[in-house]
Order: sequence, then structure tokens, then C-alpha cells
Amino acid sequence: MKRAAFVGLVGLIACGGGAPAKSPDGASDASKREAHESIGDLAAAKGGIAALGGAGNREDGGTGVEVAMGAALHAVEVDRKSPVKLDGVLKEWPARTPAGETVGGRVDGLGLAVAVQYDDAKIYVGAEVTDSQLTRTAAHAENDDHVSMVLAFPSGRGALKGYEIGLYPGKPGESAGAVKWLAGPSKGQPVAGAKLVESDSKGGYTIEAAIPWATFAEARTMRVGLRGVFRVHDGDGASEKGVLATGQGTVDKPSDLPALPTAAEQAVVDGLLAPRNLAGQAPKIDVFADVAGDERKERISVFGKFFTICGPGYRSGHQFFWREVAGELSSFETRELTGRGKDDMIVRRRFAAGNSMHEMLEVWTIPAGDEPVTVFTQQIAVVENGGKRKLTNAVRVSSKEIEVSVEPAVGWDAATFKEPTAAGDEGILLPWGAVKSRTYKLEGKKFAKASEVAQAPAATVASGAASAGGATTKDLPTPPVSTKPSDLGKQVMDAYYRDQGVAAGTKPRFDIEVNVEGDAKPERVALVGRDIVVLGPTFKGGTGYARMSLTQFAEDKDVSEMTARDVTGDGAAEIVIRGVRRASAPSGDRVDVEGLFIYQVQSGAITRVFAVETGREQSGKRVQGLVQFIPSKSGKGFDIDVRPGVARGWTKETYPWPQDKPGGTIEPLLLPWGGIAGVRYAWNGTQFAPPP
Repeated sequence: MKRAAFVGLVGLIACGGGAPAKSPDGASDASKREAHESIGDLAAAKGGIAALGGAGNREDGGTGVEVAMGAALHAVEVDRKSPVKLDGVLKEWPARTPAGETVGGRVDGLGLAVAVQYDDAKIYVGAEVTDSQLTRTAAHAENDDHVSMVLAFPSGRGALKGYEIGLYPGKPGESAGAVKWLAGPSKGQPVAGAKLVESDSKGGYTIEAAIPWATFAEARTMRVGLRGVFRVHDGDGASEKGVLATGQGTVDKPSDLPALPTAAEQAVVDGLLAPRNLAGQAPKIDVFADVAGDERKERISVFGKFFTICGPGYRSGHQFFWREVAGELSSFETRELTGRGKDDMIVRRRFAAGNSMHEMLEVWTIPAGDEPVTVFTQQIAVVENGGKRKLTNAVRVSSKEIEVSVEPAVGWDAATFKEPTAAGDEGILLPWGAVKSRTYKLEGKKFAKASEVAQAPAATVASGAASAGGATTKDLPTPPVSTKPSDLGKQVMDAYYRDQGVAAGTKPRFDIEVNVEGDAKPERVALVGRDIVVLGPTFKGGTGYARMSLTQFAEDKDVSEMTARDVTGDGAAEIVIRGVRRASAPSGDRVDVEGLFIYQVQSGAITRVFAVETGREQSGKRVQGLVQFIPSKSGKGFDIDVRPGVARGWTKETYPWPQDKPGGTIEPLLLPWGGIAGVRYAWNGTQFAPPP
């Protein structure tokens, strides 16, 4: 098989969340939805591993009950310089929102304007009621004049917990006002710790009420995603004549309630959504999890192509994080994976490449500060346009460990699969490849490859190659590559250690045996620090070595991979290096520049024959290019096909560097907006060069 190797990475889940908190009296459990079965659920039901969890804090394109974050009525955080005074006078209150929804009966002459404030301990309601004929009794009966509040909190995937409370004005000189439960087992009972003060006005009355957050079990950790509606009830003591409300929805149907955004959410509306006409759009994905800061949960939402994080304990509750999402974010979950006591984010994202849709799985975390960083990336699916052919990997995600394993291909085999795949360990595992499964474990701040389970690679046959003689065309490289520890040329290796002042016995970071020059006997190719060292029994007569220092890398660890492949088609393998170069932007921020470098061994010397930048990242923003090895037009070896990839966090307007032209010492990263559709580099006998 002559398959293209996709050198790339697409840039930003496992399940979580326990049982919801026990509801106090007056709570109503509503919006229960049948859970969507996931691949993970089906696998677990059959005794297999859960690919991506499921049945937890996960959204695959939404639950159907998401609501727009923008709303006419929103909760305003109390200004500490102007605290709420419960005196029945709304002088220090923000502007009130009028009720305009007739819920029942006649509402002629009835009016309600309401405002909501809150602090860490309480939620406050200020209401102005217009009603020329007041009915108030000391019993605060159901058909007395009153204002009702329905408040709902997110409670599990697609579920809301609703509460209904009545605010009854007192009668000056005769009875005090009251705050009572209107639903639940304690219906008719006072709400513990709540206070209300009323003040009569011409043609109606004004009330101020304070209700402890502790009244609502979910409020201990949930102060975002609230829904709420306020109603004024016009009673005559015997019946209810009319009801006017700020919106639709009831305690039994909380999913119909309008949003009641708090300050953190209003910041998203004002700073991101409203300027882009998205304030009235429901998020595609809406997840609530504790990912940063204190124990209170953040709200993680996707509006179109924008990913946002906000919350009462995130960025002081007044600012938010947003990022432009590349491709389609198809699934989002949260689970504690990195041992930091907070949920991490597991993202699946789709993007188009070649003739197929590709899917990447990434793990994001917020280890320090307040911006998510990527700690794991893996390509997990390639689906041909039309869906008839597909290739997938199963993924098991657990605390500090991730396992990726092959799944049977549908419609493709080793000969027909030619789609680009991600480079190195981030690429999808192939059913006909040499690796059956791979395990990654958390090392420091990222997940790193810990072990592999090998399998016998399938024979590869070129697509369309069929003859009576049964001849097959094998995929390059033709030289076999061994990664087993080697003592080949030990004396020569010891000489290298002495010559370069390296401690004797230092273990190479990469150590392979492969034919890179001369006869068919393999050479030993080792990476010691940043030095490529080549030696062997027939290399330089078995008494010498060749050395190339990778000075483009600042530290040994910046070299991430060394492999070998015959890309020139001469029967000997070239050495392929991948790594990250560190640079500084004019702002002083570090820039990580990823690259692919190819070296050839000729006449006992190591020479670089190709180099290309494959990705660039700065402060969480990233541009990733696509690089493929494709069969050359001559039928011998490969050409190198470079194309624009995807951007995350940067746009054409905000990316700080221009599009460089091909033909330099290191070939440029092609930008999605750079105006270059692609460059195909061909072997000219001495190097891979762009078209003239």
C-alpha cells in the first residue's frame, strides 16, 4: 500500500458528575429525558470498555433544552458600595423589567416590574406592583394578591430542578409580609431565613425580599444556568382573577422558563454574543462542571464557532474566556483526569481533510491560571464523505490514563485506505498496522505514551495491483526497521561518547537499526541528546561514525520523535525527525514552532534534505498545517504534499505573522488564509524542492 501519512494535529471528554443534591421541600424534579445511547454505553452493556464514557456530564450536540443566555431580566450582583436595604423602597435598585405575558384571566389595570440582585449569601427580589384593588389577609391565602417566583437550577444532563415561592405583602398596621413555599411537601410553609418588606404606593405596592441561597440545594455549587419567571397574581380572596408574568414556564415545566443570567453570563452576552447577534441563540452545547477556581461550577458553552467558560468563581465572576473553535465540536464531556481535584474537559472535534471527515479527541485542563491547555490529542476516526467507509479507534479514558485501540475497518483495507492521518503517536491506529493498542499515562503536565501492544502488520497491496503472477507492491520504506535496544558497534559508540564528552553508557533517547546507506546490512541510528549518530559494521569500515547535531532545538526534550522511512525511493531509509523549536514573539511571549526534518546519509555524512514547519502555537492559540507523504509521480519514492490546515484562537485579522513564500531553508507553514492552496515538493536528486 502506498498510503499518505498525515503530519498534523487538530487543535481544544469521559463522563463525570455524581447524583444531584437532595432537593429541599418545594422542589420539583422535571425535564427528565431518556438518555441517548453512546458507543461507550453500548460497549459497557456488552462487557466491553466504555469508549468515551457516556451517561454522565456529556453532550453530543446538545440535549434539546438549551436556552439562549441573553434575557430581558437578569440577576445583578449587589454593589458592595450600595447594599440592599430591605425598606420597601427601590431607590438603590437597578432598572426593573416589566411583565408582559398574560398567563390567565383578565389583567386590565394589573402591572408588575421586577429586578433581581444577589450576593454570596442571598438572592434579592424587588417588585413594583400595580393593582388598584388589593386583597391581603393575615393568612396569606392562595387567592390573596401576591407575587410568585419560579426559579430553576441545572441538575444533571438536560434536567432542571424547579422551585416555586410566593411573596405576600403584609397589611401595614395589621399583618407582616410573608415568603412561603407554593409547591412541594412544604407548600404553604414559610421559607426559612427569608425576609420581606412591603410599602404601599399609589395604585399598588412595592416589595423587597431576601431569600438565602441555602434555600436551594443546587445553589451551593450552581450559580449559573438559572431559569426564572415572576408573576403577579390578582386575587379577590375567593378566586384568582388574572395573572401577569415576565415569561413562560412553570415549576413543573422548568425547561420552558426563560434564562435568568447572572453577572458572569451577562459578561458573555455583552462582550461576545450581543456584538455578533448571538445573544438570542441557544448554545449548541451547554455543560456545567467545576473546572477552575472555587467549588462552584463553571458554565461551558458553545455558540456557533465560539467556545466560552464563565462562572461565579471564574475570573472573579465578572469576566469570561472564549476561543474560536476550528471545525465542528461534536461532543463534550467533563471528568477529573489529571488528579488536580477539578474536572478536565474531553473534546471531540470534526474537520474535513482529503475526501473524508476526520475526528480528533483532545483533553483540555486548567492547571494554573484560567485558560485551558491541551494535554492530550489523538485522531480517533476517519469517515469517508457519504459514510460508506470508515475507520475508528476505541478510547478508554480513566484517571491519569488513556488507552487507544484499533477497531475493525468498514469498507477500507490496507490497499485502499489512502486518507491522510495525523503524525506520530497522535495518528489513528490502523487495523493493519503494527500497533494494536497504545496506553498513555499522565507525566507531569501532559499525557505521554507509556506502552504499546504490538500486532503483526498486514501485507499491503497497492490499490489496483493485480496480476496472474500475484506480484505485490510493498509500502515503503523497504528497509526493515528495528527498535529493539542494540549493542551494534558498541566500541564505535563508546568512541563517540569519549569524543563528545558524553558520559559512558548514556542511553540514547531513540535507538533503531535500519539500512540508511550502502549495502543491505542495517546501520545503528541513535539519538543521544540532540545528536544523530550513525554507525554499523559496514559503515565507514565498521570503525567510524557520522554525527549531526540538531542545533535548531534548544533542549534535548524538544526532539519528540525519530523514525526512518525511504522517502527518496533509493532503497535506503531517510531519518525523519519531529520536534518543537522555541522562539519569542515581539510581545515577549513564547512561541512553539513544530517542524518535520528529513536527513539522508550519503558518503558517510548526514545531510538535511527537507524541513517544513508543521504548526505554531502561542498562549493557547494554534495553527496546524497538513503534511502528507504521497507516492511520487515517477512511481519511485514519495512526494511531500503540504497544505493549509486549521487555526484555533487565531483569525486572519489577529494572526501576527505573514504568510511566508515556499523555497526557503525551512519550508513555511501554510495558513488557512494565506492564499496558497498547497505545495507539492518532489525529490530532485539532492533535496525535496517546490515546483519551479
